[in-house]
Amino acid sequence: MDRVLEIGGFAAGFCGRLFAQSGYDVVRVETGSDAPAWVRSEAMSLFLHPGKRRVRTDDPELIAQLAANADVVVAQAKDADGIDTLGFDDWTIPVKCAITPFGRTGPKRNWQATSHVLLAMGGYTNLMGDPDRAPLSLPGPYVEFQSGGLAFTAANACRLAGENNAIDIAMLEVVMSLSQFTTVMWHCNRVIRSRHGSDFHSVVPSNLFRCADGWIYMNIVPTFWDPFTVFLERPELAIDERFVTNEKRMRNRDALHDLIAGILAPMSRAEIEQRIDECRIPVGVVQTFDEVLADAHLAVRDIWQTLETPDGRSIRSPRPSWRIHGENRAALELAEPDPGDG
Repeated sequence: MDRVLEIGGFAAGFCGRLFAQSGYDVVRVETGSDAPAWVRSEAMSLFLHPGKRRVRTDDPELIAQLAANADVVVAQAKDADGIDTLGFDDWTIPVKCAITPFGRTGPKRNWQATSHVLLAMGGYTNLMGDPDRAPLSLPGPYVEFQSGGLAFTAANACRLAGENNAIDIAMLEVVMSLSQFTTVMWHCNRVIRSRHGSDFHSVVPSNLFRCADGWIYMNIVPTFWDPFTVFLERPELAIDERFVTNEKRMRNRDALHDLIAGILAPMSRAEIEQRIDECRIPVGVVQTFDEVLADAHLAVRDIWQTLETPDGRSIRSPRPSWRIHGENRAALELAEPDPGDG
């Protein structure tokens, strides 16, 4: 397996996590103070860094030495100059990947931004929330994790192809590339999306509805309209002139939403789940976090691993979302950072 050097914040940390949990030898360089997070720094470390060797240092010579011994380097900095300061261009290694908010070139190369700023600039924030209220943003380091996942994919592609490359990832461009409902809809159809709360708007019905003991969400694309009418036990809706096409369902969305709400309101989650299973449609009961953790399917898929912390505690953490050839996955531990004094 390749030797991977990881430098920087949550994007580099998530990329390194994917390498470490795939069996690679990962060394993490921690420089300066921890970046602020939406959860405690200890929780982020337990999620991102098990299975890595960790060195805390700002010494450029030590970092250069570690880079020289690596096959892949993933470096994240607050701007392009931060990448330059690391000595990135001097590292003669097969694959190296830089992650910054706006990339290493262009007029914004040294602009700095949080995840929320990037989501706003990339159009995501414009879509989230109710139309008559302030826009919302996504919780947590969504942009960083997506950027780290892209870095992992690009670095592996280079290694598998036997190509030496320097990869430049701009987080804003990652946001833009992910959003089929902003840039793609505009370029292909000149449609500017706006906020509609939980209503997806362009596919009807796609919304959140109350039931007797909770909530359910649905996203009924045209392919599933007929089985959805069976789910509602109202098969005559399949030929109701108001609802026979998605375009007509859009025009009559209020009437359809009121009808669905009336049918679901007295039903229990258990009854709804049974109908979902019978009709095989994209409807889901909104689960509590404890219910997600106890999901039987995830247990059978062995997604949870037990991590041992440096102070002797055991916690559960998710494994990567893939498995290759059914291999057994090694147990990981979170190591304390080495002071990096030589």
